[in-house]
Amino acid sequence: MTRPARALLKWSNLRHNYRIARQRTRHEAYAVIKADGYGHGMTACADALAGEADGFAVACVDEAVRLRDAGIRQPILVLEGAMEPAEWQLASRYHLQLAIHHPQQLRDRAAVVFDEAVAVWLKINSGMNRLGVRFSDAPEMIARIRNDQGLILRHVMSHFSSSDEADTACYEAQKTRMLGQAWPVPLSLSNSASVLRGGVEGERVLRPGIMLYGSSPLEGVTAREAGLRPVMTLQSALISTHSVPAGESVGYGGSWTAARETRVGVVAIGYGDGYPRHAPAGTPVNVAGVRCPLIGRVSMDMITVDITDAPEACIGSPVELWGELVDIDEVAALAGTISYELYCRLTPRVPRTNLQ
Repeated sequence: MTRPARALLKWSNLRHNYRIARQRTRHEAYAVIKADGYGHGMTACADALAGEADGFAVACVDEAVRLRDAGIRQPILVLEGAMEPAEWQLASRYHLQLAIHHPQQLRDRAAVVFDEAVAVWLKINSGMNRLGVRFSDAPEMIARIRNDQGLILRHVMSHFSSSDEADTACYEAQKTRMLGQAWPVPLSLSNSASVLRGGVEGERVLRPGIMLYGSSPLEGVTAREAGLRPVMTLQSALISTHSVPAGESVGYGGSWTAARETRVGVVAIGYGDGYPRHAPAGTPVNVAGVRCPLIGRVSMDMITVDITDAPEACIGSPVELWGELVDIDEVAALAGTISYELYCRLTPRVPRTNLQ
């Protein structure tokens, strides 16, 4: 029997989620497909949105060049910008848009000559204290960009640090500060959480990321409540079943002990596939249509689940780890992480199946 672990990718759901971003605000939206499309496949995501997305955003020039080589012609924004002078030449050659977040990038640009002007987005540090120039340095940076005939200042951008939190005081303060400046070009401010809150009045371009894949970034709001649909369904099947009496343990270290006679199902999935090793007992797994709890430690290639309450479950029964029936955000929270990491850590040995 072929190992049954696989990821089903429903591209109609990606398009549905993108449309939600556009409908919430009526602004343009650059779909963020960095990190191999959050583990979904970067070029596949771009192809699925080719007829709808206003543009795409990736982390680095290498990712952008891969998209161009794959035939993607929409605007592409490189969120980390050029990391060395040669990448400015690539940006010109491949018609890439670059974020500028540090004066060193302009010094690198001055070291090279390219034929076609490069569109740039100036990134402002509105409170994340990660990338971006401070408000006090922005006028000088804007002047340097606008005095360079090889550069076109397209947008001013920022990335909110707290738009996903239930307490929105910090988010509102950062919005107010960005909107309180007299910027010479349109703004791009909203990530997924900000989009789901309705965006920012006066901005021009959204940058939805995790919401495109069907996961909610908002505290206290599920993906279903936000109207989002999962693009990825991680599936496998039972490869063994057996019973253990009350008092016996299951898995490495004997960390889980049966309180009753328990019917155990063994699923062909593990941390070698990207399923979180730290998922605790009780993490939901859907077996043959029944919600069942994970028991014992996650192994490299297998997990064990309590299928006592799923009497029809047998070898070959379908199992969903996350997707339509199991919310990935719930799995991630129980494992002490976020859905972004679970999507991105899915390993190559899990085959992808594309659905329309």
